[in-house]
Amino acid sequence: MSRTEATVEELLALVPEMDEMELLRLRVIAAAIPDPGRAWDSSSAYATVDKRIVSADDVERAVRDAEEAFRQYVTVLYEGLRPVFRSFYEGRGDEAAGHLVAMGERMEGEGRLKGARQCYRAALTLSLPLLEKAPQILALRRIARVALHLGEFQEASQHYERSAQLARDADDLRGEVVARTGMGNVLAWQGRWVDAEATYGDALLLAEGASEGDFTLELAQILYNLGHLATRMERLEEAEDWLARAFDRAEAAASPVDLAICHMNLGHLRYKQGRLEEARSAYDRARLLPVSRSLLSGIASDIADVCLREGHVSQAEEWGRVAEEHAIAAGSAYILGRMYQGRGNIARALGDEDGFIFFEKALEIAAEKGYPFLEAETRADYAELRRQFGGTEEAQAYLERARELFQELGAVRDVARMEAALAELRAQPAGFAIEPEEPEHPLAVAGD
Repeated sequence: MSRTEATVEELLALVPEMDEMELLRLRVIAAAIPDPGRAWDSSSAYATVDKRIVSADDVERAVRDAEEAFRQYVTVLYEGLRPVFRSFYEGRGDEAAGHLVAMGERMEGEGRLKGARQCYRAALTLSLPLLEKAPQILALRRIARVALHLGEFQEASQHYERSAQLARDADDLRGEVVARTGMGNVLAWQGRWVDAEATYGDALLLAEGASEGDFTLELAQILYNLGHLATRMERLEEAEDWLARAFDRAEAAASPVDLAICHMNLGHLRYKQGRLEEARSAYDRARLLPVSRSLLSGIASDIADVCLREGHVSQAEEWGRVAEEHAIAAGSAYILGRMYQGRGNIARALGDEDGFIFFEKALEIAAEKGYPFLEAETRADYAELRRQFGGTEEAQAYLERARELFQELGAVRDVARMEAALAELRAQPAGFAIEPEEPEHPLAVAGD
């Protein structure tokens, strides 16, 4: 029997699991719309992208667009390699390495993180024997940045450390400042907040002590990262000071992304202070800036948290759907996973057992794409939902696996958090539900 539409789930089952087909999979997801036939069905509130529908015509357009984009991608790859070879044959290895890094940056900007890492690794290999260390310093940082985004903290830390040491030896002050900021980011994601703060402090001293060069942007990033850590560690007056300084630098640098992150961090601080109207205002200012759909998805999730805490349940759910739309448009599996983790937490805070659908989708994405930190955090959050509804054994299994993943990642604070949750779970009487924790904002850190 012929048909005019199908669900994303049905269509993706037809697409072979090949790297070359990843763009098509994302295009199909982007073309999908909520099923109008289920608009008044209560279960539609829990429909993930899998249940959206795509018409036959839209699939044809998605295939055509993905094919053209893939052709352009292949052209860019080969065009990018031509200057690499030219520079190599002319004996300019530093230029060849720079061209490889540029290829990687373009791929990274398109969400092709693993392909970008391969470009950066090729640049690193080429740069190792060179007397000029700048290409090696940059390649190491780029590999570290991708590893951090993928949740591979040990690799990220090692490469940032090597980059910082090389930069110091080469008297490359900017390179050292940026690498040390990156090291601070890794430590912050691992929950090693005191170590992260000390590392950011080292970078700050270096940048502020610079006698030459403009370090305005680097200082903005260090300052708002310090502000975020101070908020996390409940040093709220100190966080105010850091963020005020960060705003001055971000505005002077004229960087919309960094200014948006300043507003997000201010929103986190106001949320922690219970000043919800001001938190919402800060998030609104962030979302009005020209930033990526990925960042907009995170901002929408933050606004949903504020609405939830204010008791505006329908608004919270609506902003959760806005976060979903931005995540889909971003064309990033990682952002989709993060968004569904956030929607699961909204459902958990509402005491809605059907929120398991969102957690399951986030776990599916994390496992399929290899995002260990996302998987660990989602398992920890999912465990809270399970134990709210008496699923003690399931909750314990999720917490134990989350603890294993956090241990592998070196996330010491999260390991301790999982052990405390397990101890609390084992001590609770049968059938006793523990109140869910207040949702914690993700880290809004940046640095090259």
